[in-house]
Amino acid sequence: MSIENILKKSTWSDAMYLHEKYKYIDQHNPAVNHQNDTRIKMWKDRFGNDEELLNHRITAEGMDYDSFKTIINSGNLDCGYTHFEWYKELVNIFLNQSEFKVSDYIKINKEEVPFLEFSMPFLKRTIAVIHEGLKDEASWIGKKRIIGVVLLLVMDKVFHLSVKTLIYELNNCRLNNELQGEDPTQRYQDFVNQKISTSEKILKLLLEYPVLARVLVENMMKINKNILIVLQRLIKDRQEIEDFFDLKLGNLNDISFLGDSHNGGACVLHLKFENNVNVIYKPRNLAVDVGFTQLLGWFNNKQLDQKFKTVRTLNKDEYGWQEYVPYIECANQDEVSSFFQRQGQYMAILYAINATDMHMENIITHGEHPFFVDLESLFHNQPYVHIEEKDEYSAFEKTAYILNDSILKTNMLPALDSNFLYHSDLSGLAGDIEQILNTYEISNKNTDLMKITRSKITVKKHNHLPMYMDEVINPKNYLHSVKKGFINCYQLILEHKHEFINYLEELFKGCLVRTIIRPTITYFTLLEASTNPKYLKNGIDRVFLFDFMWMILKHDDQRKDSIQYECSDLLYGDIPLFKTVIGEKYLLHHKNDQKIMNVFTKDILSLTQSKILRMCEEDIEVQWEFVERTVRTKYLLEETYAVEKSKSVVDVERIKGNLNSTYSKEDFLREAIRIGEYIKDIAIYGDDGCTVSWISMGMDMDEKLIYKATELGLYNGVTGIAYFYMYLGKETGNPAFIDMTNLCINTALEMIKKNVDKNISVFTGYGSLLFLLMHKANLFNDDKAVKEGHELLGILEGLIDEDKHLDIISGCAGTMITCIDFYKLFRDEKALSVAIQCGEHILAKARTTSDGLAWVTSAINKIPLSGIAHGNSGICLALARLYEVTGDDRYLKASQSGIKYEDTMYDPEENNWKDLRFVEGTHPDDQYALYWCNGAPGIGIARIGISKIYESDLIRSGIKHAIEKTMSEGFTEVSYSLCHGDLGNLELIMLGEKYYEETYLEEFRTLMSNHIMGMAEKDNFHWKCGIPGRQQIPGLMLGLSGIGYQLLRLYNNQLPSVLMLEGPAAPSFRSVEGAGVEYNNV
Repeated sequence: MSIENILKKSTWSDAMYLHEKYKYIDQHNPAVNHQNDTRIKMWKDRFGNDEELLNHRITAEGMDYDSFKTIINSGNLDCGYTHFEWYKELVNIFLNQSEFKVSDYIKINKEEVPFLEFSMPFLKRTIAVIHEGLKDEASWIGKKRIIGVVLLLVMDKVFHLSVKTLIYELNNCRLNNELQGEDPTQRYQDFVNQKISTSEKILKLLLEYPVLARVLVENMMKINKNILIVLQRLIKDRQEIEDFFDLKLGNLNDISFLGDSHNGGACVLHLKFENNVNVIYKPRNLAVDVGFTQLLGWFNNKQLDQKFKTVRTLNKDEYGWQEYVPYIECANQDEVSSFFQRQGQYMAILYAINATDMHMENIITHGEHPFFVDLESLFHNQPYVHIEEKDEYSAFEKTAYILNDSILKTNMLPALDSNFLYHSDLSGLAGDIEQILNTYEISNKNTDLMKITRSKITVKKHNHLPMYMDEVINPKNYLHSVKKGFINCYQLILEHKHEFINYLEELFKGCLVRTIIRPTITYFTLLEASTNPKYLKNGIDRVFLFDFMWMILKHDDQRKDSIQYECSDLLYGDIPLFKTVIGEKYLLHHKNDQKIMNVFTKDILSLTQSKILRMCEEDIEVQWEFVERTVRTKYLLEETYAVEKSKSVVDVERIKGNLNSTYSKEDFLREAIRIGEYIKDIAIYGDDGCTVSWISMGMDMDEKLIYKATELGLYNGVTGIAYFYMYLGKETGNPAFIDMTNLCINTALEMIKKNVDKNISVFTGYGSLLFLLMHKANLFNDDKAVKEGHELLGILEGLIDEDKHLDIISGCAGTMITCIDFYKLFRDEKALSVAIQCGEHILAKARTTSDGLAWVTSAINKIPLSGIAHGNSGICLALARLYEVTGDDRYLKASQSGIKYEDTMYDPEENNWKDLRFVEGTHPDDQYALYWCNGAPGIGIARIGISKIYESDLIRSGIKHAIEKTMSEGFTEVSYSLCHGDLGNLELIMLGEKYYEETYLEEFRTLMSNHIMGMAEKDNFHWKCGIPGRQQIPGLMLGLSGIGYQLLRLYNNQLPSVLMLEGPAAPSFRSVEGAGVEYNNV
């Protein structure tokens, strides 16, 4: 088939996107497959069968549901696609081929660049376009050199976008025995000859992937267009640049792309001329950069200790030119100290003017002077955060406000990682010198066995840190300099508040700044996913992929007006870009300068002015604590990681002989009281006096350690802290602790009202409040708590179908146990109904294997896990509890089958169960865990709970193995937390002692509890909590509340086991006469 005939195929219309097809659907009646509802079902599933959300997404495209359904089920359109620029350029690439030779401009090693032939039509077209665009331009541009630079850019982009598809096609041919050759290399060459050796063959392959053809052409056009625009601007501005920067521009030798592309592929460029002359080009208005330079001059005139050196900026409205700043080492230690003092000064300024995104790649060290090279995120107004103005704010509101308005927002401070060996800190002040990047590499190059494998590479970067005598300087050793600069500059602002405020308005009002509405990594991930061949055959599938962006409306319905612009930018291969005019309250998208309203309550200039007026001496201490604790914790993690990894287990025989003192039950109670007082002292109370919250170190979704407000759930939230205070109040009779419980409950109710942490889980979601109310109602005969719990059941019922985790810690299994206990205590039929619905949900999601039933509880792992928190043990405990109250054998059999499956992960040599989360995760050395959350202790706890309902050899042996393993290796003094620490592991021993009345367990519990208490006292009762760095945090499962509660359990072992989710008045497994009969009436 000729090139002309291939180009006439209507299949090219498959590259059109949803909104484009809508424009032509009335003019051309495509064949519609009304019998095939696969796509519409796929879309409904993506939107969680939320018709209102899907309809909103459809109307954002200006269409109705019927038109939407018609389009996604339609075949090819006869025309329409021919009007698009990408198609016209596709025709030019393959019909109007130039005679230029790529080898005249660049030298390429074919061994290093697989499928090079596939790029050739695009490279030849690029030569023709750039050649034509520069035909009349001056010789100093160096046309041949610049074309070579652009060819490398286009080649890299074509390879990146197409390599997955080409490898997929190569493997298909290999598996179908379509390749000839004696070895893999010859067979690869045969694939090249068959599929991509000529323009006609390449075009024929692209006809199978019309979207790939489109994105290749569009990206080539963007690169060529933007290079020509920059060169034309350079030619026009050359004399002005030379005069403004006082330099001579000789021949242009090279161009480097810096940063992300936005707004049609526009990007920051580094232009390199002869004689080591450099200029930076930025494709945006640089008024804010000019203003910042003048602001630094204002500080210099105020006799600041360390004067700032500034960058010269030539603003041309739509774009601008900037002075290039090279990296220079420090000449002596005084310069190092001055550098960090200036960083402290900068941090005070950036904090005051609400800057963000000041990460390490934004900073260049020039001797003793740090330079911030990207200032488009100054005056950052946080979108969709509407704080109502009122006289009193709740604790929840106050903690959110403190964090959002703090120095943490600048991104100058470390985002601390739970495992620094596998992730990187990008902070401006202390970002890692060695950055570990997730990437992929091509293995078995130029063979028919070629494949893509994921890998990690280490890249050394230190431009943000000074060097002295060839050594990169650690900021930890110069915190005193940072502090001096921060305090001096902060106090200077205090002294000149009103002058400072007025000058900011004079300099920056009306300037454009960037607004970040979503993490850039989200966009990168989706763009990377879009290169999968399955999204390159039909534009509708590419639209479907990016429709993932709409899912945020389930949690934040304010964002509905900005999502369509995010999706539009992604469709065209750009990182979405939004801006704000300083002094205005709308968001601005580059598409026709579209204004998006109702994004901000106040404009950023007003917010900044109010913030400066609030700045005070007390705030200096608050902000500096954020600085010091994050930086010191970062380096503490590195220092303690290896120590903790190699920490030997506690030698029981050794501590028997070395135990200096024994502790009475009253000692455990006294320490629990002290912990309760401490947590109370560090709390943040609402202005209304009715709510409470905390700010502490915690983990984010990427396992980074960050400062965060206390969450909702038992795990790390207000309900977990309230649980500790409730039983502390009951045991001591101190009304202040009961008051803390009530304040926590009020905060939890407010969070639920605001849809915070909306999920069914008992540890991280709404189920936690039901658990707390149930215990409170029972302890204090609180009818109001019963009523509130009953009302909550209706909300929980509505969350069951959304549950994808199923397990104890994140899914419905834990809440199912709580519902069962709520039913047993209060005869609430609704509670039993919800429990049964949870049970049915779990059964429906079970995976049947030859070894028994299993459940996939993590989209990341995608395999069934062992353990009480994330795996089979916890789910089987919940199913056993449901069988206990219903008498339904299906739940019993499922529980038994699940235990059978879990034991396939038991390793007799290790006497432990494999933790399969780590097989392809970030801890390849740790295939066995030994905690409540994963491993023998938690599995033993779950099986003790099950043993009260049914017995089996697997249950008995599992308990025996778990206790043996925990006693021999389960205590390390690394952490004392419940989730993954010594007091959590001691729970298994305490339950074993309670239920089996074994003397050796009582002796071990006495010995180990005394040892733990002694070690804590030796450390001045600094209880090592369950986060890296072992800082004290208030929460239940990782922090002090859990430690305090276990001390209460050591004082009174009749208190319920929270790690087994026991109901009140333990033991919770109370027989209920007639439960099976009552179930039949539900």
